[in-house]
Amino acid sequence: MNYRILSLDGGGTWALIQVKALIALYDAATPGHDVLQDFDLVAANSGGSIVLGGLLENLTLGQIMALFEDETTRKSIFSPSWIGNELLHDLTGAGPRYSAKNKLPALKKALPRTAMLPLKKAPAELRRAGSKEPLHVLITSFDYDRNRATFFRSSAICAPSWGNGDSADVTVAEAIHASTNAPVNYFDAPAKIPEPPKRYWDGAIAGCNNPVLAAVTEAIGRKQNPIGIVALSIGTGSVVLAPPQPDQPPSPFVTPITHSWLLPDLRKLATAILDDPPDVATFLAHVMTGSGIGLKANDSRIVRMNPLISPVKDRIGAWSAPTGMTAERFDYLAHLDIDAIEPEQVRAISELADLWLRSSAPNQPIRMNGDTLEPELGQGRFAQAQAAWNAIK
Repeated sequence: MNYRILSLDGGGTWALIQVKALIALYDAATPGHDVLQDFDLVAANSGGSIVLGGLLENLTLGQIMALFEDETTRKSIFSPSWIGNELLHDLTGAGPRYSAKNKLPALKKALPRTAMLPLKKAPAELRRAGSKEPLHVLITSFDYDRNRATFFRSSAICAPSWGNGDSADVTVAEAIHASTNAPVNYFDAPAKIPEPPKRYWDGAIAGCNNPVLAAVTEAIGRKQNPIGIVALSIGTGSVVLAPPQPDQPPSPFVTPITHSWLLPDLRKLATAILDDPPDVATFLAHVMTGSGIGLKANDSRIVRMNPLISPVKDRIGAWSAPTGMTAERFDYLAHLDIDAIEPEQVRAISELADLWLRSSAPNQPIRMNGDTLEPELGQGRFAQAQAAWNAIK
């Protein structure tokens, strides 16, 4: 049987999109363990690791959705930092806004049964039907002091010529805390884990905001045949605008041509962790799993589900918002940050997810044409991606 991977992107509160996608694939009453036992390996980063925490807690998908919908819970995780940081951000558009110190207690409160459980024990009783091994969990982060990626694993991996990858000696809450600590424009300090004392930034810094490539690598390290691996990669929304058009009037649907100087460049650098290489990770995973070997043209063992805030061509060939979305709402979503915690912001993200699930808003394919925004590989609509996953899983 195929070796199944579930990969969950980072994206702050936008991770509610992943929960909505899972509800569409299962239903709101499905317990988290039932979802996890459909897979052999689950990888997650940042906001996706909070979703994974809810699944390990065995909350129903509806209850995990409620974690994101509850304003008190959102604002306990995104707790205000020192007032000076807030003022700096308001004045310059750069700098941290949230307290890293307050995040870990909030995660423990949200996940009371599993938060203090060692990560290596959390999935011990979970396994896919017919599998001889328990579910393997991988949560990505970045070691602040060593300047290198960190993989928090539920079990060790060892293979000839690959070396050893130890299981993590941290709790579920600590792994999530380390993975969710986006720096510079978001949290005010690295996430601290006391025993042994270490500091971490978000796994996006290591290029793992979309952890599907890390997950496929992990599976191969666990001695899986690459062409026997299938992966469902669920994102948290991406903005893809039409290419810049010099000498054209500004449009919410077209990438603006901006001037380079210190403050906007600092902001671009701080938020670039959500763009490439994560966008290319799905394509690299596609190549690593054998690309077209044994498959029809344009087929893949990787299925990407991720809503795009991206324009479409109208009847006269001009860029416009997708069906069911106004130009004003498109522009609002395109500029909405990952730390969207106010009720109106969360409603907007939820409405985007609903449009995507109805296949009105575009789905991110594995590869797309950067000029026409048309899919070249993979599925351009959620219904197509759902059918593709059902066909290969």
